[in-house]
Amino acid sequence: MSAPLLARSINEFMFAVLSAVAFTTILGTVSGLIMAASGAVAHDIMTNLLRMEVDEHRQVRAAKFTALAVGIVAMALGILFRKLNVNFLVGWAFNIAASANLPALVMVLFWKRTTSQGITAAIIVGMLSSLAWILLSAQAYRDVYNLAPAKALVPFSQPAIVTIPLGFVALVLVSLLTQRSRGNPPFAG
Repeated sequence: MSAPLLARSINEFMFAVLSAVAFTTILGTVSGLIMAASGAVAHDIMTNLLRMEVDEHRQVRAAKFTALAVGIVAMALGILFRKLNVNFLVGWAFNIAASANLPALVMVLFWKRTTSQGITAAIIVGMLSSLAWILLSAQAYRDVYNLAPAKALVPFSQPAIVTIPLGFVALVLVSLLTQRSRGNPPFAG
């Protein structure tokens, strides 16, 4: 809001232009994320992970249902978290993204013994542990659940300092357990 409000102090036309640019940027980002989720479900999960034999018509239908579901979940989360400061929500999003992605990205680049099972474990552990940490934090107790923050199970709400190392540990352990000796090649990227 700082850029549109600064433009408003100059004149109304600048305010209108910057507001329009901000709005279209937000819509473009959201639509891109919904399209990525739809494509991932329709192609990657259904075809590659679940090994389903689906024609293009069923993939498109699955993508449409996924887009609808993602939109509904996003709106529900927006309503649920409407009272929270946007800065904290952005911080939470970056914490979850970093916890899920950083260990996998770093280790696939710098550790030759990384396996695809290790990467999957790091992503799952990083994402779920950071999400659980956030939802059990004092800030979530106060702002989301309207409960006393003193009853929270975790002391702070930005979990990356704990959950990123958990992702690294999960990746290393699972990669060591699923090495070539068990018939799994290292991650080929």
